[in-house]
Amino acid sequence: METQHQGLGRWGERVALEHVVRRGWEVLATNWRIGQLEVDLIVKDGPWLVIVEVKTRTEPVQADWHRMVSRAQQGRLIRAARVFLARHPDQSLEVRFDVVAVLRNRYGHRIVHTESAFYPLLPGL
Repeated sequence: METQHQGLGRWGERVALEHVVRRGWEVLATNWRIGQLEVDLIVKDGPWLVIVEVKTRTEPVQADWHRMVSRAQQGRLIRAARVFLARHPDQSLEVRFDVVAVLRNRYGHRIVHTESAFYPLLPGL
């Protein structure tokens, strides 16, 4: 049985997917998993392979939305991007890590999209 928290997260991922589709981005994968690694959305934005982490919260948000992705989670997303690129050499694009915050409130929701929200600490991704 799905918890309320899981339901909110799944709803937020659908909203984020609609958001990137409206931008005209090509969706390559949703909820892509390999072992312990997972990426919410993998999309193509022109010359960029974009790894998108979706964060869904109910407002008022207690923490800064752009700090919702911990360093440990950033590391997992970076490793996932490496694996995805190794398995899909045809997608030899520059990689960018975006965060899409879907913030639900009593009026509906708002989306805060941060492109290049963080960068790999090591060269070559």
